[in-house]
Amino acid sequence: MDSVAFEDVAVNFTQEEWALLGPSQKSLYRNVMQETIRNLDCIEVIHVKLKMIVNVEKLLATFQIVL
Repeated sequence: MDSVAFEDVAVNFTQEEWALLGPSQKSLYRNVMQETIRNLDCIEVIHVKLKMIVNVEKLLATFQIVL
């Protein structure tokens, strides 16, 4: 599975483009980006936990430890 970075899913506006957006569009953009950050954070936490589990299992197998 390939890693996903914020830059992969973020929408970036130039200053000129941002100036053309209305208040509701700017608010929607902020809300969507905040949700995206939360989702990526959740994915990263799950990914890190899975990696830790795999590493612990390897360590247990190396030392032939049975739980």
